[in-house]
Amino acid sequence: MSEIHVRIRACSISRSVRDALPKMPAVGRVLSIFRRACVIQYGHDMLVALVAPELGNGPLNVVLARSPSAWLDLQPGMPVQLQGGRLQLGGLKVSLEGAETWEPRPDWKRLRACSETLLGRLEQLLVWACSQTPGDTLLALFQDPSSVEPSGASVLHARARRAAEVMWAGWSGDEAQLRAGSAQLAGLGSGLTPAGDDFVLGAMLCAWLAHPAPRRYCETALEACAPRTTTLSRTFLRSAAVGECSAPWHCLLKALEGGSTEQLEVATREVLSYGHSSGADALAGFLWMGLRHLES
Repeated sequence: MSEIHVRIRACSISRSVRDALPKMPAVGRVLSIFRRACVIQYGHDMLVALVAPELGNGPLNVVLARSPSAWLDLQPGMPVQLQGGRLQLGGLKVSLEGAETWEPRPDWKRLRACSETLLGRLEQLLVWACSQTPGDTLLALFQDPSSVEPSGASVLHARARRAAEVMWAGWSGDEAQLRAGSAQLAGLGSGLTPAGDDFVLGAMLCAWLAHPAPRRYCETALEACAPRTTTLSRTFLRSAAVGECSAPWHCLLKALEGGSTEQLEVATREVLSYGHSSGADALAGFLWMGLRHLES
């Protein structure tokens, strides 16, 4: 193990990560490194993300008090030691002691009690979100296909639209349709969290808000997606399947529940800002299911 150069404390940690800590092996490995995050893998697909303060809370996240320059020296595959409430990877040592526990699961019982109110604001949210988002995200599924110039993105969107229609057909209880649509979306697109996976994640969150049997719905979609996508995306989907989501989604649900138009726009902007297009693609899945549920 490298000499320790940097010590940083964690200021918050997801409740689901804290619950998993006792089950984690003593040694993990660095899976991937980004400018503001380092993803650690334990076992087959248990993931923990060390993130800079500006990324904030999420189901996998340990939020650090400051962003460490030591990340620049980390490499995928590097071992990570977990011992006595501390993580050590390369020249970085992170103390988990004293970190605030953040609950990744919104109060779905309360939100479901007023779901019609939240769903009733989705048209407003859709119009604003589409005005702020480039046409290469899955929010383009809400456009008239005949009005879109053919392109590489439109081919992906056509495949996503067909799969999303099948997935919607499974909303009313046809598990074969739900499995088929979810499987077609899984792995669709590029990146560590493909666009189709993000769409399914948004659909899962909508299910927790409005579906009569959200746990069964999400478990079915997860089973269909899990073998067809990346380790990181599969872990995010697993979190969404039990009703967990990032802090920006918590803020969006709160704004839908009773926030002003300005608060709703701010919260939507935060969701849209996640990743290159992951936030927009997840929002597309949420809106796709929510608007159709409202009409049904």
